[in-house]
Amino acid sequence: MRRRRRFVSPAPLRDEGAAGWENGYLEGRSDGYHFGLCESIYVRAAPEQAAPRDAKVLYVKADGAPYVALDQGIEEALRASVRDVVVASPEGDVAQLAEAEKPDLVLVLDAAGRSFPTEQVDRMRAGGCRTAVWLPDDPYHSDMMVGIAPHYDYVFTLESSCVPLYRELGCPEVHHLPFGANPGFTRHVRVDGTYRHDICFVGSAFWNRAAFFDEIADYLAGKRVKIIGWWWDRMRHYEKLADKIEGVWLTPEETAKHYSGAKIVINLHRSADDPTHNSNSRNIPAVSVNPRLFEISSCAAFQLVDNRAGLHELYTPGFDIETFSSPGELVDKIDYYLSHEEERREIARRGLYRTVNEHTYRKRINRLLDIVFS
Repeated sequence: MRRRRRFVSPAPLRDEGAAGWENGYLEGRSDGYHFGLCESIYVRAAPEQAAPRDAKVLYVKADGAPYVALDQGIEEALRASVRDVVVASPEGDVAQLAEAEKPDLVLVLDAAGRSFPTEQVDRMRAGGCRTAVWLPDDPYHSDMMVGIAPHYDYVFTLESSCVPLYRELGCPEVHHLPFGANPGFTRHVRVDGTYRHDICFVGSAFWNRAAFFDEIADYLAGKRVKIIGWWWDRMRHYEKLADKIEGVWLTPEETAKHYSGAKIVINLHRSADDPTHNSNSRNIPAVSVNPRLFEISSCAAFQLVDNRAGLHELYTPGFDIETFSSPGELVDKIDYYLSHEEERREIARRGLYRTVNEHTYRKRINRLLDIVFS
């Protein structure tokens, strides 16, 4: 009887295949475990409020690509917080709409690139409407905002350094109010390999960002990096990172996928003294955080953010977020956290927990309404 010869794979191939299978299995199990914990945090988030307030709000959107997540978060929070919400575009005759709808409050998200006409604000106030503006572009475009803020009954700004300015202009009610996140819209999601990178940055290449990334271009060239946004070709060392850069504007949904798939998300604020992109002749400092801070944390992404003074009122560095103050420190912390996966993910989950409990648009809108209707 002829014996069948048993085929045995060469040892190196067997070992490499087993190692690849094991690494893939462990990574998948770790991702699944992280995803499950994140879902439990979303589910266990503290209830935002009780019954809606008996009020009608006319909300005027910024209605531009950079403000989609803000508009969405504010509108949804308003619908959950008051009896009736009417939403308007800044291009329409909002004053006429207000006359017909008779809202208890007109709230405007006034964006520097698409500012709402103050003539309409004056018409609404003359007709007895209570008005409020929320300014998302301070202090970078404070020169524009000084001509807008005094037309409103209430001024809310994301930048605490701008509060004294508007008070000096005679605005009767000025308040620092950061933006936030809507965890139902901006959240951790499962993604495929297209979105998986060790390091991710989403944003335009303002000059300070281009200069910063130029300093670490050699380091990033050897990493799995994804940079997404406009103007990155202004970098001196652009060619070193060209294959890692995508010059597009992302929707909030696509942005959340990139955050969810990255091991580390860099958040580098723009500079307050950029003469090319800013209109801030008073040189008002930028000490408060950008909306992106909350959106990254709402996706349960590990975030390395430049160390701004206002950050410490919102998160605890080393516990639920991590910071850097120089290119060298950023590189050191990237190296550390890429090799300490569980510590990295635990910080990200703590950041998610704090965000869904303290830094949602529902929380911000409730504070705004408390101030206006107190």
